[in-house]
Amino acid sequence: MVLIDNYGRPLLKLRIVVNSVCNFSCIFCHFEGQSRLIPELTPEDIGFVIDAAMRVGINDYKITGGEPLLRRDIVKIIEEIAERRPSDISLTTNGYMLRDLARHLSHAGLNRLNVSLHSLKPDRYKYITGVDGFENVLNGLMEAKNYFRRIKLNVVLLSGVNTDEVDDMIDFASKHGFDLQFIELMPVGDGSSIFSKHYYNINNIIPLLEKRGKFIGNRMDLHNRPLFSIDGIRVELIKNYENPLFCAGCTTMRLTSNGQLKTCLYKRPVLDLWNIIKGRNLESLINAFKEANSLREPNFKGIGSRITVKI
Repeated sequence: MVLIDNYGRPLLKLRIVVNSVCNFSCIFCHFEGQSRLIPELTPEDIGFVIDAAMRVGINDYKITGGEPLLRRDIVKIIEEIAERRPSDISLTTNGYMLRDLARHLSHAGLNRLNVSLHSLKPDRYKYITGVDGFENVLNGLMEAKNYFRRIKLNVVLLSGVNTDEVDDMIDFASKHGFDLQFIELMPVGDGSSIFSKHYYNINNIIPLLEKRGKFIGNRMDLHNRPLFSIDGIRVELIKNYENPLFCAGCTTMRLTSNGQLKTCLYKRPVLDLWNIIKGRNLESLINAFKEANSLREPNFKGIGSRITVKI
């Protein structure tokens, strides 16, 4: 069984926010749309959530935060999910602690990694993240290559900061066999205060991508994301702002670290599942997923900016 919302969109994926703290202070952080310093579900709680989620057809899980690697029991969380044998488990990290944890995460059952790397210039990296951690992240990436065949770099494009590094990012990713996704700044969380200064329309880099490689279609399992094949890697575009086409392809929900379901990053939580999870009420949790899915709707429905690549 797969749940379909009122706009014909299947619910296939769940982002699980495992903590509300981070060792970075990125200038655009949206913190997955949740508050900071709030309670956290235990690994066993998260395993129970997976039991219910898989009953309604959710088979793909993304672990995020905060910074998920700050949790001392992050390996146990991965083990709890992997025991249920979903089709995919991925994790998004700033990479600062990755060198010490890559092997353990892989052995626990993690399938792939997303690592944020918003600049290849240490001074810019520090400006964006607030941390002098560039070398730590590079070391973590090189270690992770030993254990993960699928690593993707996340790059938020910021006008006046890093938009001149698109070519360099592609070259770096291709050299190391990493896939790459360029992400448009969102007016959410800390991104709201810098949006007018640093927003950059991601359509601007499409001519460069077309020149260097070829458009291979849209990623239809998540947000209708355009994909390019360049120098042996996949380059993905996330144009999330005022893009009805992007929202029309949404197949995911978020579970906050304190057990609330969000149908969209832009929207407030729709259901509080904390007591249901703690009470281990499987039927109620399954019904909660069904109810939340019935409340899902695209954030951008009208005419707005759209990816301009011809399909």
